[in-house]
Amino acid sequence: MQRAIRASISAIIIGLIAAATGDALADGDAGQGREIADRLCKGCHVVGVDNRHGGIDSTPSFFLMSDKLDKYRERLWSLKSRPPHTAYERLNDVSIDDIEHLLAYIGNLERP
Repeated sequence: MQRAIRASISAIIIGLIAAATGDALADGDAGQGREIADRLCKGCHVVGVDNRHGGIDSTPSFFLMSDKLDKYRERLWSLKSRPPHTAYERLNDVSIDDIEHLLAYIGNLERP
């Protein structure tokens, strides 16, 4: 329970920082975002054309996230506080910069 509360507080703080610093896409590096997606997200999400059939059916693809970026921007900022992501310890070290890089990658992703 305490872990979930800490994760929620962290997500709120990160979201407030992001809102205060402006558009996250302006600061992120799409190339680094792709590396982060390959390392942390690819097991469950389709993150690009090379794993178009690799995601879990219930997870949104990065192509969908790109199409609806306004909705998914907020969801990415709260990534660590929402199930099933709370169960993945590998996300403990995801930083504000990592989220910005992921947003830059998703924001620049084009459908094949």
